[in-house]
Amino acid sequence: MSLQPVSWDQRLIEKYNYAGPRYTSYPTALEFSDSYGEADFLRAVSRYPERPLSLYVHIPFCHKLCYFCGCNKVVTRQLHKADRYLDALAQEIRQRAPLFRDRRVTQLHWGGGTPTFLNHDQLSRLVALLRDHFSLTDDLEMSIEVDPREI
Repeated sequence: MSLQPVSWDQRLIEKYNYAGPRYTSYPTALEFSDSYGEADFLRAVSRYPERPLSLYVHIPFCHKLCYFCGCNKVVTRQLHKADRYLDALAQEIRQRAPLFRDRRVTQLHWGGGTPTFLNHDQLSRLVALLRDHFSLTDDLEMSIEVDPREI
């Protein structure tokens, strides 16, 4: 196997060397506003009752920083921080899931930080919580963001 030499295009690097909006979420972070309240949320929940759901689970922890990352994250090796976060997430899921009881989840995306931060017990706890409170389809499409250094 021969290695190809790396060629750097300084003009291209300079062209894209600026901060831009995150493209990994919808709506994008630029669309969020403090004026969006509970009534707005409930209106949005009831807008398309026949549509399936896509869930995003944010795990904001990493063992070490990825230098390309622009995500909301906490770099730590303290697993108990994830336990506290999962407690809060469980509370929110229990409060919000009844609003979606008649809808089926067809897509589940795990992002972060990196969900690979969670240990087996924490990950199992979160999966059980989602299964208990949402109706997941048998052919659920799942994706996960991972720290490539931990694969």
